Amino acid sequence: MRPSFIRSALVLLVCLAVTACGGSSSSNGGSSSVGGIDQGQNQGGSGAIPIQFDEPRGSQIRPGVNIVANGSLCTSNFLYRLGDHTVYIGVAAHCFSADTNQGIDPCEAQNLPIGFDQVQIENAQFPGELVYSSWQAMKEVGESPGSAACVFNDFALVRVDPRDYANIHPAVRAIGGPLALRKGIAEVGESFSAYGRSPDHFGIEQLETRSGAITDVLGGGWFYETATTNPLNSAIPGDSGGPVLDGQGRALAVTSVLTFTAGLTLTPITNGVVNLDMALEYAMDNGFINRGVSLLTWSEFSPPGFL
Repeated sequence: MRPSFIRSALVLLVCLAVTACGGSSSSNGGSSSVGGIDQGQNQGGSGAIPIQFDEPRGSQIRPGVNIVANGSLCTSNFLYRLGDHTVYIGVAAHCFSADTNQGIDPCEAQNLPIGFDQVQIENAQFPGELVYSSWQAMKEVGESPGSAACVFNDFALVRVDPRDYANIHPAVRAIGGPLALRKGIAEVGESFSAYGRSPDHFGIEQLETRSGAITDVLGGGWFYETATTNPLNSAIPGDSGGPVLDGQGRALAVTSVLTFTAGLTLTPITNGVVNLDMALEYAMDNGFINRGVSLLTWSEFSPPGFL
């Protein structure tokens, strides 16, 4: 999780040291062009996306598995497809930057190069390849540092190796869904469900899942502040990039920021999450990913209970 923009002096960043929410983020500083990628080419391999899916298993590549790149550990959000032979898994862009938590504007950060092909995906036999990073894309577009996009757009895509397609499943771990992509901008008070796979949850499902409500909408809809129903059951370092669904089981957002407010309060911990619809539209509108990229869905949804 990256530094928060929270305005109060009582807010303390929970992500410690130089971690990208639960892992030391490092990079070789490369910044190869991301323009024109993912325009429909079959990138090699003979794997085909399954036509239908059986009941999900814990051993599959699913939304919510761990993603590791150069020592930085994050949680994945959802699976996406392009045609019949390309599958991506979503992550937070800050998971691929050594400048995360260094006070550097995302639009000026150094990132792992597009094409970095040593992304470790939990349950995958073969490493994935970074094909899109909003932080790198915004540098190429020339977004102004400090703008809403630069502050809030935190989304990346990793291509899954085709040889692993037989072991993918679209269901979010422990929650199910997404039933569809949530379009537009959500409102304050709407409910959400989320999942994070930080090792510090010790594999306890009740700690990995959380639910609550949106408490603020920022950046013209780019970003939601959320509060969990049980403040003790909130995202922690390592949960960044994880899936957030709305009350109807639709893919709503990507976990990005964790903050802690000092003092006594009923909801001391809030999570900042990125509007997924806007993040995808940005990538498509600027030509970084093909408009044919779509969400892989699952028809069952079970919102998490409370501790």
